[in-house]
Amino acid sequence: MFPRAGRVSLAAAGSLAVALVAAACSGSSAGTSSATTSAHLEKTSVVVGTLPVLDTAGLFLAIKNGYFKDVGLNVTVSPIAASPQAIPDMLSGKVDIDAGANYVSFFEAQAHGAAQFKVLADGASCSSDTFEILAMPGSHITSAAGLAGKTIAVNVKNNIQTLLIDTALETAGVNPATVHYVVVPFPKMAQALAAHQVDSISVVEPFISEAELAIGAEPVISTCTGPTADFPISGYFSTAKWAQTYPNTARAFQTALERGQALADASRSAVEQVLPTYIKGLTPGQAAVVNFGQFPTSLDGTHLQRVANLMLTGGLIHATFPVAPLLFH
Repeated sequence: MFPRAGRVSLAAAGSLAVALVAAACSGSSAGTSSATTSAHLEKTSVVVGTLPVLDTAGLFLAIKNGYFKDVGLNVTVSPIAASPQAIPDMLSGKVDIDAGANYVSFFEAQAHGAAQFKVLADGASCSSDTFEILAMPGSHITSAAGLAGKTIAVNVKNNIQTLLIDTALETAGVNPATVHYVVVPFPKMAQALAAHQVDSISVVEPFISEAELAIGAEPVISTCTGPTADFPISGYFSTAKWAQTYPNTARAFQTALERGQALADASRSAVEQVLPTYIKGLTPGQAAVVNFGQFPTSLDGTHLQRVANLMLTGGLIHATFPVAPLLFH
């Protein structure tokens, strides 16, 4: 249904020359202004909570290539298992920025008055082959209709995965109430599927490719097509108080990360090389077949408003939620 050969994105190749020129230009200016920038930073050490997923490739490329050091920042990575887990640490000050944070968790927390956030950068948007439901061969689950009455593993319930799955099921004429969601961490989903602990898994890259290669899992449906095509998945968040207290630090982080995002968007080989350095167990061979979504290099309020709108129709929030005030410019 989604051939392996089609997993290698060709879109990056077309923009490679332009993006690399832009990166080179920003690189030359960053080197000469780093001392000046550092002198005006409110703090120079930043702790970033991050998920081991494709979405954060831009962050790790920025670290690897010294882009943060160019603007006077020392970035320390603090691994997390799921986006909501970073929120308490952000509120307590243990973590400054959450990377690869799914928008639903943070928009929902703010809408319910639990915290106030700023979006520092857009991290990733999905493509048809980066957010899928997989099942084992012989399970007879080959379409949305086959998922009715079945269990689906998700990383977190009542969140971005279930919203996208519900939308995909409704679009295919299947009642979402007929499926059963079971929480399983992404790294353990393939094992749970192979052991028949669940009927299917809702998974993102690189875990899609890992499950296909390791246990022969097969795609059932994409949850990033039709009304959810190119859907915003994750971003980089700080608390509103942190951004207000350290505005120059926040801007410096944005500047360095944009360079990392531009490189991720332009160079597949750069992403392939960095993925195994922060995703435990991912081999270079697996990284070579992982399909990419988009790595945005700017904040687009209209694009991100799609998340809040789907949250409203999906019942996660109960009033219109404007995203624009959260964007840090």
